[in-house]
Amino acid sequence: MDRHSHQPIKKVAITGGTHGNELTGIHLVRAFQSDPRRVERESFETVPMLTNIGAIERVTRYVDKDLNRTFSLSALEDYSGTAYEDALSKVINQRLGPKGAGETAIDLVVDLHTTTSDMGLSLVLSTTDPLSWQIAAYVKEKMPEVNIFRWKGDTGDVSFVSSIPPHGLTIEVGPIPQGVLRADMFFGTERVVQTILDYIEAYNRGEVDFYTEVEIYDHVALVDYPRTEQGEITAMLHPDIQDNGYVRIEKGDPLFVTLEGKTVPYEGDEPRYVLFANEAAYYEKGFALCLTDKKSIAL
Repeated sequence: MDRHSHQPIKKVAITGGTHGNELTGIHLVRAFQSDPRRVERESFETVPMLTNIGAIERVTRYVDKDLNRTFSLSALEDYSGTAYEDALSKVINQRLGPKGAGETAIDLVVDLHTTTSDMGLSLVLSTTDPLSWQIAAYVKEKMPEVNIFRWKGDTGDVSFVSSIPPHGLTIEVGPIPQGVLRADMFFGTERVVQTILDYIEAYNRGEVDFYTEVEIYDHVALVDYPRTEQGEITAMLHPDIQDNGYVRIEKGDPLFVTLEGKTVPYEGDEPRYVLFANEAAYYEKGFALCLTDKKSIAL
């Protein structure tokens, strides 16, 4: 990011309910809508917004398909889909974007999520945008308990809500069951939101320090459960991995345990760190966990 000149942020959207059974973001957005002063800053407008209304009403992850996988440029240009989320994504894209345009309605999106996996307070980025990474580094400095995950995705193009405007981040907190509110997760998420907004305010005033590096967990691979040829799961996440967020594993360490109680070890040659372990929503996607590298990257 150019240290001497930058475009000010004029509008920030805080989005919740992209997955309709992740109640933390839904109720936090509603709280912000009821009392806009909680997210008010002098130099920019904050817009709290619920996204997947149909799924929120049903308290389900989605109506027909995962909304957070519908914002690739190719998907946004395809009008042949008949799913509820196919149509909804076009509406949201116009409200926040449009994606890829020279000028967008919103400059930056903070999308709020929860996970059933033990990930504490986490930021997920899938962008090369320098400002988004500066924000993440600031949050990490102010809240050392926050971890940063660089997601390389399960689709060809970045398709998150947060990818619509030029700048965007996803907040991911857990563990918390789907369809459940927890006060610690609720207020922890708000602390991250407030820290992000504080940075943007300082950035607009030209009062920020520029970070040169930040520690992250970098996406390496998505790993599925052991399965039969018919697709039936034959093993579960090992207890050493379950509820042990960001755990480091080496070759030979327990990874899965079969339904008969036999340990299935990790066979990779390189040590890795485990994220999104046993995320409930990923069973249908064929993911048991994400393997990552822990590293410092230059900004």
